[in-house]
Amino acid sequence: MSDPVDQLLADASVMLVVGPGGVGKTTLSAALGIRAARDHDRKVLVVTVDPARRLAQALGVTEIRQEEVLVPVGQGPGRFWALMVDMSHSWDQLVARHSPDAKTKEALLSNRLYRTLTQRFVQSHDFIALDHLVEFTDDGRYDLVIVDTPPSVHALDVLDAPSRMIEFFRSRFLKWLIAPYGNRLVHAAAKPFLSVAGRLLGGPFLSEITEFFWLFSRLQDTFVARAKTVQGRLHHPSTHYVVVETPEKIPRQRAKELSAELGRRHHQPSLRIVNRALPGSVGQIRSETIEAVANDELRAAVSALAKTANEQQAPVGAGQGDVPVTVVPIAAGPLETVGDLARLLDPPAANPG
Repeated sequence: MSDPVDQLLADASVMLVVGPGGVGKTTLSAALGIRAARDHDRKVLVVTVDPARRLAQALGVTEIRQEEVLVPVGQGPGRFWALMVDMSHSWDQLVARHSPDAKTKEALLSNRLYRTLTQRFVQSHDFIALDHLVEFTDDGRYDLVIVDTPPSVHALDVLDAPSRMIEFFRSRFLKWLIAPYGNRLVHAAAKPFLSVAGRLLGGPFLSEITEFFWLFSRLQDTFVARAKTVQGRLHHPSTHYVVVETPEKIPRQRAKELSAELGRRHHQPSLRIVNRALPGSVGQIRSETIEAVANDELRAAVSALAKTANEQQAPVGAGQGDVPVTVVPIAAGPLETVGDLARLLDPPAANPG
């Protein structure tokens, strides 16, 4: 089995699909899952946060439900499930699981700041995505769990989420915020901070913020333990990273930087996918055919297109080690069915990088 996509899909048990925004991570996550189920008879779950409407329709997850949806992919024994995560419900479950008692749980769930943070802030999605990764990997029902990482300002935010959670619980900032509930020494040290914050935010609002962080701090021990479990899963040998990019200069550069950052975090990418490339046949247009085009402007455009196609077929892998690269040509039409998604990687055009 020489194809790098097939090698990965046959062996991996966990896969995180990462990359800059707008490069097609969600679509390719689905395509990879369908291929693993269809061609390798695996039981696959793809976890996604916010698929485009057309893709959601193809996967049958047009409504946000906190349950996996079985998507038919063929007649073989392989199975493919898709889960579109309900962030608010997921946070509620997490709080219920980690709260030390029912009173803390109910107070936190009814706090207005909690509702705002868990429903509206994209950063809160990162930790939830990884929590689902651990939950479903340990579930035993799936051979392969693929996580389509949430859209973030920085592509690595999702991988840094566990360490950020641990740092937050240990921060001086948190100690100051919950000082009214803490011991006298901490409260005295935090008084200047609380005084300024009270004038800026208003007393009632500051009280609500303080209550939220006090309640949240009571989940510290179990949350930190869970974050460490997530960190362990991210570094486990069975966890693989797929970096997605497109051939344009900026996404290509960002993906190169992302791969380097993954390496620094000891997450060596297992595969890089160049999405929406021009078909290789465009680069094979013969020079005499181009020269035969009578119109100067059209001839120049065809020549430039052929050159671009050739550059895209041997792209990106130069100078980035032994990470295999596969090139996915731009789709001829909209991806509206599972069959369309399956053909996206059938067959993949691979480049050893």
